[in-house]
Amino acid sequence: MVLRIGFIGCGGIAGVHASYLSTMREVDLVAFCDIIRERAESMANKYGGSPYTDYHEMLKREKLDAVFICLPPFAHRDEVMISAEMGVHIYIEKPIALDIKLAREMVRAVEKAGVKSQVGYQLRFGAGVERAKELIDKGEIGSIGLVVGKYWCRFIRRDWWLDRSKSGGQIVEQATHVYDLLRWLCGDVLRVYCEMDRIFYREEPGMTIEDVSATVLRFKSGAIGTVTATIGAVPKFGWVKWCIIGSNAMLDSEDPNNLKVYWSSKTPLTIEEYKEVDRDPMLLAVRDFIEAILEDRPTRTPIKEGAKSLELTLAAVKASETNSVITLPLL
Repeated sequence: MVLRIGFIGCGGIAGVHASYLSTMREVDLVAFCDIIRERAESMANKYGGSPYTDYHEMLKREKLDAVFICLPPFAHRDEVMISAEMGVHIYIEKPIALDIKLAREMVRAVEKAGVKSQVGYQLRFGAGVERAKELIDKGEIGSIGLVVGKYWCRFIRRDWWLDRSKSGGQIVEQATHVYDLLRWLCGDVLRVYCEMDRIFYREEPGMTIEDVSATVLRFKSGAIGTVTATIGAVPKFGWVKWCIIGSNAMLDSEDPNNLKVYWSSKTPLTIEEYKEVDRDPMLLAVRDFIEAILEDRPTRTPIKEGAKSLELTLAAVKASETNSVITLPLL
């Protein structure tokens, strides 16, 4: 079986996904939609298929098996609901929306239609992350007490990304990867408190997002966590780092494909390391989605998970804006 694939949004991340899909014999790239026609035409010329500027028209004309939704956060409207109603499987980039009500509407539509969905939280496919998940789920590291995550980078985009009303800010649009990863490993969060500010880019014209933030998490399990994020770190510094301390072991990761396990339950102290240099988590996320359709099985990160991670980051922003502790779920 060959799956017919369409794209809604033909920006940079769409090009990455298309390059992966073009190497897979199980798929055929047949349609590309973008409000800037030249972008859709460029991808259609490169991969074959037809260009569109209206995804409603594309979904009506093309008999698609799956669609890759690669829109900026503010541009989400009804594309998920319409795709689901038409029986089209959905791969959607994070964050899936900027409004939790819209996100929940997306989840209801997907679950009602029974289509497969995958959200682009590719860090779940890192070799180190997978090993950590295995150890935690087996109970080998014991009770989790402390969780620490970092998303530190030197990064700025001078477009819609600087506008909180369009991107949601660094926590919602970018550091969401760490929030999702820790939630996947350690379970859902009960409440959050957050401080954020703009310190490094105070003179940047039109910038309304934070460039530093620190969030305290209380997990439902009882564990306490912190996530710090900044776009003002030194250049070429590793973006994603995290540590989880359990009663039997500490998990430490400097890279999604790397994990060190410090066994406090063993004498003398034993350190194990897991590492895969050449693993591409984003490719694996795309492959998981395609195989889930062909094998009729769940994906690793269905849209319901995307909504939960969005809700957590929105709660962090709300906590900062209201100077209060926010309990989940959001109303």
